[in-house]
Amino acid sequence: MWNRLLIFKKCYYSCIWLLLLFSLTQSSCKKDNNPPDYPAGSNQYINNWVLDSMKVYYYWSSELPSKPNFNAEPSDFFSSIKNSRDKFSRLTNPAVRESYYPSLVHNFGFELVVFQESSGEVKTNVAMVVPGTQAQTIGLERGSIVKTINGTKPSGSNIADLIQSAIAQRKISLDIEGKGELTLGAALISENPVYLHKVFNNGGKAIAYLFYNSFEGRSKYDLEAAFASFKAANVSELIIDLRYNPGGDIGMSAALAAILSNVNQSDIFVEYRGNKNAGTRRESFEKTISNIAPGYSFSFDELKAMRLNLNRVFVLTGTHTASAAEFLIKGLKPWVNVIQIGASTLGKDMASFAIRDGNSSKNNNWSIEPMIFKLYNSNSEGDYPSGLVPDISANEFSEALVPFGDANDPLIKSALARINGAARVSTFSAKAAPRLLYDSRELMDKNAGQVKIQRLP
Repeated sequence: MWNRLLIFKKCYYSCIWLLLLFSLTQSSCKKDNNPPDYPAGSNQYINNWVLDSMKVYYYWSSELPSKPNFNAEPSDFFSSIKNSRDKFSRLTNPAVRESYYPSLVHNFGFELVVFQESSGEVKTNVAMVVPGTQAQTIGLERGSIVKTINGTKPSGSNIADLIQSAIAQRKISLDIEGKGELTLGAALISENPVYLHKVFNNGGKAIAYLFYNSFEGRSKYDLEAAFASFKAANVSELIIDLRYNPGGDIGMSAALAAILSNVNQSDIFVEYRGNKNAGTRRESFEKTISNIAPGYSFSFDELKAMRLNLNRVFVLTGTHTASAAEFLIKGLKPWVNVIQIGASTLGKDMASFAIRDGNSSKNNNWSIEPMIFKLYNSNSEGDYPSGLVPDISANEFSEALVPFGDANDPLIKSALARINGAARVSTFSAKAAPRLLYDSRELMDKNAGQVKIQRLP
């Protein structure tokens, strides 16, 4: 629907982009033909551009303040005009470090958690390692116990500072129990969204398992390979692990949903509800899938060929499951039985795209990602800002952390138990988890995850 991530517009001077995006009449986006000529790059110019853009696209546009302080710093101005219900809209600038949330995984390829055991002992564990990164190469594993970070013992109160200091220095040294000191430098981390696929042979059944960590077009060929292996194993059940998946391209969410259900290409996948300019629009599987990045999109015949003989799908979730990952669950429910296991999801139930100023003479390097649409499925079911509640509750930290795909993982164990006839109610019991003091994945929650959409061609 929209150019991925980037919409260039010049709101003061033209309605062209609005006509392309919302198919509005010219009168509906009429602007002042003589806007103030603020100095290039000034707070006044940037803030007026921000407000002008938000008036057109923002989901809560009708509730924007009428007289904001245009002299404020852009970040402060943006915060002052955002709706109190808006948790995810962002204003960023590559030159303003404070406008981003530098994350551990984006710099070093792993995540950390800090726990306090019932005994009072505080432990720091590696929660996730991106496959193929230096972090994996030097020996970091999910469950590794971290004794020190750059020579200092981490705790719930100091670990955030230790991580930010390491990111600023672009180097981190970890003293790992049983392995000694491991050091790695910061790098541009690019993950393969398909971390792992395997087949469990459990109780006489072949059960497929897929750890999928972001909805990106470039995962197409790895998804094809995974489902080909599942078909070859004649699996009868499927577990999809989305516990750390921050979302991404809704086209890929639609593609995966089309594999997991017997929908037709004309069936409705998503309903977008926007402000008075945008209105409501419903979109088919075929249309949504067609907007995947060129070179990675699927034909519907390709998706049908990947289908398995399934009556239900098990989806593992956590507090970091967000955006397109959440909507996979919501979008699938009208078409197939979805059993959600784990913890409630993050609650990013909205779509956005990036807006940048098209006036190059004004030296405006800011980019807005405002919340544009609320998302609903084909039954017009949506509105889950507090997250999707699991059918079966399970805490991944209630046991010692094991690699993804291990049958002893509490979420996988819960799914296997349900497949074998146990845990038929949402009160599935699990050992009490230690108290979580810090989770580095929360930085990812702030950085990204709202559903990415494209503009109409």
